[in-house]
Amino acid sequence: MTDSTVIDTPVDPPESNFVAMLDLMIAREHVDPEFARRLSAVREYIGAPDESSPFLTVVVRTQGKRLESLKDALLCLSAQTDQDFEVVLVAHNALPEGLEGVGSILERQPDGFRERVRLIEVSGGTRSRPLNVGVEAANGRYIAFYDDDDLLFAHWVEEFHTAARKHEGRLLRSTVANQSVEPEVWSGGQAGFRSTSWPRAEHAQHFDQLKHMLVNHSPFMTFAFPATLFTRYGMRFDEDLEVAEDWDMVLRGSLTAGVTEIASLTATYRRWSGGESSYTAHTRERWLASEQRVIDKIEHAVFMLPPGSMNAIREMVLYNEALEGFRFLFAGNQLRRSVRWMWRIVGPAVHYAATARNRLRRMLGRTRRRG
Repeated sequence: MTDSTVIDTPVDPPESNFVAMLDLMIAREHVDPEFARRLSAVREYIGAPDESSPFLTVVVRTQGKRLESLKDALLCLSAQTDQDFEVVLVAHNALPEGLEGVGSILERQPDGFRERVRLIEVSGGTRSRPLNVGVEAANGRYIAFYDDDDLLFAHWVEEFHTAARKHEGRLLRSTVANQSVEPEVWSGGQAGFRSTSWPRAEHAQHFDQLKHMLVNHSPFMTFAFPATLFTRYGMRFDEDLEVAEDWDMVLRGSLTAGVTEIASLTATYRRWSGGESSYTAHTRERWLASEQRVIDKIEHAVFMLPPGSMNAIREMVLYNEALEGFRFLFAGNQLRRSVRWMWRIVGPAVHYAATARNRLRRMLGRTRRRG
């Protein structure tokens, strides 16, 4: 194994990026003693979490429109192997009949589980509004966000809890599978759904910070966020975002606290075809506007990159420098001239290959007819 390989696969520090930075500054040989004392006070204030609190608060968003999938979502939570969590169920812009259906579902939950579920009604605002309400109501040392139409495996909480014992203060990220579903009407006129594909593990197990700056590669229930992001660092979901609120928090949270990876598949993210979803409820223009707002916020912020980023950035710069020599091919009329020039070389070969293929097909056709 070479030295570069070791650098490219760093071991996660036990603390958040911010705390790790404080430790490095405090440990400097020539640091001002008074400055170090004050940094130590900040580090102590961030400190260890209150162990008397539940480990996890699960914030579940619902609009009361998909009651059957909400039943599945709550069943997944009630069957967790680690029950050290509470649930904040936020009904956002739910109609009276939807609220009635949600309440009826809660009444049928097992006693021990139902006692740990709080239902909060929220009206108005964007998709971020119910998330902020859930954050304000949370008591857990970590907070996870879970929509009412997805599925969790029984070890979802357990995996987060195990990772948090070694890496308290960092984002915890497992992996999930994707599954396509579509709405349908069940017997008796009941609004239901059906799966149209097998679950597929399409998301990378490795969290690549730089790739996530380009596009979100992680469904929301992939993460458990340390509560200190909200209680100490003062983060909140951006209520001016119509969509991409999860990507925004993943970026800001990961750059501040860092990410610890969990090598386990823990959930299924349902992709809806037909019916209403965040992809159908908002135009492409609004999606692009929200994504640009997320990018602009990061662009105007100072942030910390995780260990291993130096080599990745150097490679990107190296590739960019290498491409500079070919940019003339794509400038104005140069592109058309370059394409014509390339076609003069490869065109005859393509023509010959097509002619040979047609001749082979005719020969095989004659052979089959004679047979």
